[in-house]
Amino acid sequence: GPCGPCSEIHYFTGNLEDQDPSGVNVDDEYREIWNLVFIQFNRDKRGTLNELPSKHVDTGAGFERLVAVLNGETSNYNTDIFLPILKKIEEITGHSYTDETGVPHRVIADHLRMLSFSIADGALPGNEGRGYVLRRILRRASRFGRSLDMHEPFIYKLVGTLADMMGDAFPELNDRRNHIKKVIRSEEISFGTTLDRGIEIFEKFSDGLTEGDEISGEQAFKLYDTYGFPLDLTELMAREIDLSVDVSGFDSYMTEQKERAREAGNFTHAVEDSEWHEISQGQASVF
Repeated sequence: GPCGPCSEIHYFTGNLEDQDPSGVNVDDEYREIWNLVFIQFNRDKRGTLNELPSKHVDTGAGFERLVAVLNGETSNYNTDIFLPILKKIEEITGHSYTDETGVPHRVIADHLRMLSFSIADGALPGNEGRGYVLRRILRRASRFGRSLDMHEPFIYKLVGTLADMMGDAFPELNDRRNHIKKVIRSEEISFGTTLDRGIEIFEKFSDGLTEGDEISGEQAFKLYDTYGFPLDLTELMAREIDLSVDVSGFDSYMTEQKERAREAGNFTHAVEDSEWHEISQGQASVF
């Protein structure tokens, strides 16, 4: 891939007399807010650097990090581009937000923004491509909603808060506000029953396991195949309690199912390899 010399801009949040360049990328008081890569080479599969015919600068400034600097905060989430959403989540769920207990709040707020902007731009949740990325993101947000005891659709209720905050800069949020809410609510409803049942079965499978143990490929596949529970959520929940998932075992069961479908191809629709690739990444075909 393209690469070249890199220059980073850091902002020091501590006392000026304590500045020391050795703290960059080591001490939390030095916050990277900007990255400049001077694209000069292409690194091939062997690792060889080949000079590019056309060179340019790839620059990326972190919007949230810049706002944190302007707000005098060290956390992106304690800024005026997140706090209204976090407070709305508190209001809806009844669970207070703190730095220690606020992981679900932060995940939901982050995912709400991605979903809302994408849907406003014309994307829709689906079973392939960018649509499947949206679907997975929304399912992850729903999963964290369960951590806040939310078993009914609620993420769609946050869209108005986001549109009120950023609608002036992004008028499409206001123009398509009702559409965004309807799309998110529909997805929350369709996945709700599957999520609760999947969590229940996962807890049965993980009961008695200790740190470092593994959810078997057979169990992960049963969660997916019988209960429509995506593999990526099984992996997420396993990581939260220091377990792993036998993904290669899961893939073996998926391959067996694919072979059975091919053998039955004379009588039923044969699933294409590309479709199975999507499914093997955790796609629940019932949706």
